[in-house]
Amino acid sequence: MPQKVGLLRHVMRELIRQRIQTVLPEVIDLRHELHTHPEIRFEETWTSEFICGVLDAWGIPYQRGLAKGTGIVATIEGGAGRTIALRSDIDGLEIAEATNLPYASRIPERMHACGHDGHMAALLGVARVLLDFRDTLAGSVRLLFQPGEEQGGGARYMIADGALDGVDAIFGMHGWPQLEAGKIAVKSGSLMASADFFRINIQGKGCHGADPASGIDPVLVAAHITTALQAVVSREIDPRKPAVVSVAHIDAGSTTNIIPDTALIEGTIRSFDAETDAMLREAIERIACGTAKTFRASAEVAFGEKPYPALVNDQAMTQMLIRTASEAIGEDNVVIIEEPAMVAEDFACYLEEVPGAFFFLGMADAPGQPYPTLHSPYYDFNDKALPTGIATMAELALRFIENKMSVR
Repeated sequence: MPQKVGLLRHVMRELIRQRIQTVLPEVIDLRHELHTHPEIRFEETWTSEFICGVLDAWGIPYQRGLAKGTGIVATIEGGAGRTIALRSDIDGLEIAEATNLPYASRIPERMHACGHDGHMAALLGVARVLLDFRDTLAGSVRLLFQPGEEQGGGARYMIADGALDGVDAIFGMHGWPQLEAGKIAVKSGSLMASADFFRINIQGKGCHGADPASGIDPVLVAAHITTALQAVVSREIDPRKPAVVSVAHIDAGSTTNIIPDTALIEGTIRSFDAETDAMLREAIERIACGTAKTFRASAEVAFGEKPYPALVNDQAMTQMLIRTASEAIGEDNVVIIEEPAMVAEDFACYLEEVPGAFFFLGMADAPGQPYPTLHSPYYDFNDKALPTGIATMAELALRFIENKMSVR
């Protein structure tokens, strides 16, 4: 029996590979068209309409209008077995593209600088491939096209609108420039950090720059707070626990000879556990308010309303991913990550609800060859990675549906 199962999987794998090569030119064209129309969080109306048009053409039923209006859940119905969900984010970023590609963004100050166009194209490619096996599926495959991943927490809105109802497991992926195309990388347990954003409003007293003693300089206070915050991780957090406090935005004043009334500091914090997160928050507020008071000013600290939790891969689902990918793309192309990344992903919200795993998809053209980083105006999802992403996700869907292992 094991030999028969192995033979069937080999035949299925060859059929999937052949089908991927057949549909790949169409999938690449879809990605390029998506790349030209980037839209930011919860404004993805053109993108949503485009995806629905593709699903209509292929005869795949879907529900639209989720997650504030632009989210989509499509389903490839099989038998009465288990349901697996596969997710793609669909939003772009507020970045002016500098690639000069023939399919570069047509929308000013908007760009798919995080590669979500590639994620969408790959998931559509999975759908196109699995259509050939719809009549033999022992369960169902649910395709989630999620808006607002970039600082919008769109996953929470998808969950609230029922995207995970009846789902037994979920998988997702993200392009990774540090890894060469043709490979994936994964880690069981903690893979990505939690993320929150802080805002520090400093109240001083404006005056003429020639008479600083008559005022209270909020710019000076902002500088001291920014410097002091650099000591939080190095001097207050256990060095065995990864953590980040980064100031990314400072704003004050509007001219060169007037000290303003107020200053603003904004930044992000990252960690992997609730205790460290709580320590970061306490330290930021203590340092900001204490430093401001030292200079006769005052400060108010606010954090994001809905921080992203740490992304923790389920152990059993990760092992299934590793086994499946090793067969689908070759064992040498599956990289096991030793340390988690400090970036964040709201896919973590799905993993708090159902078991699953998230993996990185290689983008670089060759080992060690520099590739534009995520959120760079020069970044472009590598079309060479599409077959790897499609094959891994398609075989994951088939393997999970046929597998009888229990899930929590």
